[in-house]
Amino acid sequence: MHSYIGIHQFTPLARYKALDTEIPFIERSMSDQNAAHLLGAEALPAFKENILKCMEVYYQLMGITDEVIAGEGKVEPRGVLPRYTESLIRYFQNMQQHDPSNKEIRILEYSGVNTIKIRYKYTHSVIKKLIKLGLSKPEIFDDPLKIFLNGGALHDLIGLQFICSSPYEKVWVARAMYNFFEYDYRTDDHLEYGFYTVQRESGYRGLHCDHALFEPRFDADFSEIPAADVYNPEEIFSEIDENDGDLKVLNKLKKYFNVEIQLHTVFENLWSSMEHRNSYNVQAKGAGRSPAITAQWKLLSDNMQNLEMQFERLQIDTEQARFKEPLREGYAFIKYIFKELNSDENNIYQRYLKIAKNLENLETLFTSREISRQDYVEQIFKESKQIDAFILTLNDSTLQVLFKMLAGYIHYALANHREFFNSYDLHQFVKQSMQYHKDIHLFMLAHTEIYKGKTIHIIAMLRYLKLAQKYGYGLIDIKDVTYTYSTEPIIGYTEGLSFFENAITSMNRLSEDDIAGLRYDSAAYIKVIYRFEMMSQEWELFKSDADTEQGKSLVKEIELFRKKFIHASLLTQLETLLETDKITNVSFIVRFYALLVWHNICQPIEALRQIIKYSAYDKIKTSDILYYELAAYKFLVVNCCEKIDDCSVDTDIKTHAKNKIKYYKNYHRNNMIQQLFRIYKEESIYDFHKVRVHFEKLTQTTFKIDHFSDKIDDNSIRDTLK
Repeated sequence: MHSYIGIHQFTPLARYKALDTEIPFIERSMSDQNAAHLLGAEALPAFKENILKCMEVYYQLMGITDEVIAGEGKVEPRGVLPRYTESLIRYFQNMQQHDPSNKEIRILEYSGVNTIKIRYKYTHSVIKKLIKLGLSKPEIFDDPLKIFLNGGALHDLIGLQFICSSPYEKVWVARAMYNFFEYDYRTDDHLEYGFYTVQRESGYRGLHCDHALFEPRFDADFSEIPAADVYNPEEIFSEIDENDGDLKVLNKLKKYFNVEIQLHTVFENLWSSMEHRNSYNVQAKGAGRSPAITAQWKLLSDNMQNLEMQFERLQIDTEQARFKEPLREGYAFIKYIFKELNSDENNIYQRYLKIAKNLENLETLFTSREISRQDYVEQIFKESKQIDAFILTLNDSTLQVLFKMLAGYIHYALANHREFFNSYDLHQFVKQSMQYHKDIHLFMLAHTEIYKGKTIHIIAMLRYLKLAQKYGYGLIDIKDVTYTYSTEPIIGYTEGLSFFENAITSMNRLSEDDIAGLRYDSAAYIKVIYRFEMMSQEWELFKSDADTEQGKSLVKEIELFRKKFIHASLLTQLETLLETDKITNVSFIVRFYALLVWHNICQPIEALRQIIKYSAYDKIKTSDILYYELAAYKFLVVNCCEKIDDCSVDTDIKTHAKNKIKYYKNYHRNNMIQQLFRIYKEESIYDFHKVRVHFEKLTQTTFKIDHFSDKIDDNSIRDTLK
């Protein structure tokens, strides 16, 4: 296979004409947009004169001189507008080529951007847009220069397109745009990081952001010179010199020009290019619009979108094909325990595997909807009763608890089928599962002779605590929530805390031999570490009972746990497991990378690269992304670190620029506010309140789900109804 040495794209020469020769086009465009009907025949000459005045300003911004016109495309205009756009695209090119270590450019690459395009509107496009804008708002003609500049009516004079391969990548690109542009970063729940979805009748699709100003806050060449809120438009023509380089041009002109950002997939960009090239005149607003042509372009757009979705589905299936889970044998260390037991017990292990296989087959039939919910539950309970009966025939307490764990897993799995059962049924399953694991807990306390009993006991307690987290608030003592039947926690804070204290104390007391046995299943091992750390963070949020004897004991146990288990080798262990496909839960991967960032083991950008990569394999819950944002906020803002080495330096003597810390603070805080809206709408009330208190505690920002309640009163309602 040969690689291209270089690629050249042929583009038509831009031939500029004298402005008076464009008058017929202006008149025809006014007719296409029904100007006579909207304004009246007597107002047309003045309207046309206003368009010509605006076009004079456009020619001045472009630098369209007599020499450019006479050159018929061979002489390029060198006005402030083309020089700004050329400098802007070269900024991205040069940063990638000459500063490949820049993390903001790397985030764009990680997000999936493969092409960046820029354009400014040419003469005929500007004329059409000015007519459309002037017909709806004649007052814009009062200041022709302002129309083209920051805050003006023609906000899309400059357009910058970022093109990525797949639809899911657009969200990541939108998230990265804050690094390069200043814009109204609204946190409404219907926006994607300040971008809005555009879907037109013709079939056009994309994410857009209007009125953006180029403002790379991370770049020292720009960050010390923020864009001015107040400026004199007339000064734009004297701002730059002929010999100014790209950085000077951008610094001097960034306050003048808006940029419209468009995010497209490859398919969306292909359709847009075809439609614009082949039907732009027919599709022009006004009399030229053809409903029949519009319908055909819309049909083509829908077909291409369907093809794109199939490609994305194929990509996901391809990645997940290597994630096929083998026969469930429980935790691998349970297999290890069976091996360590007397060889006479091999037949019992085969029975254990047979039950596990039956359970797996049942779940497959159920999730593929080949059996009903009722049949599934009945058969699951039948399996559970058979296991209970078999346990009574065993004399060895180790074997008894292994089968109790298997039976407990049946109820545990049922409790995790949230998408298939209503809240009442789920509560019953959860209660049964928690009672089962509480019984195992008591059994373990009464039988200290069980082989590897401490390890098994820890797993049982963690299952219990995980359900308490999923169907409750875990170890967060939330007092400002009104409960209903479906939202009331399964267990209270006090009971959960007692279990956690018992579990983490047992974990800290494991012998090296016990830990080696747990590591026999390396995936399960890091999941155990993760679960303990997440619960530790939850309790530490408030530590309202830290002054009690129990609280003081927990502080010590958490400190001991981290000293013993949270260290840099966890990153290596995770990467090894990912390379060997031993972890298939994308949600867990995201959360674990967040844990590594939280403890300064992994830089936020490296964690983000992996998160974006694995988001191609499966849909990631918004709450999982928010935990990453929290960890990045702690790393960059609270700890004032940019790289791992910074974390060993005392915070008081760190020298990072204050404006950079402010940039990180606003960026991650705004991301989290928007994500909280989405979690409230899409996930459980438990997930929402847990991430809300994490956010509020770390950022010292109060989140309000209803930003309008304090603005609405009886008078405003009456005014609206009038």
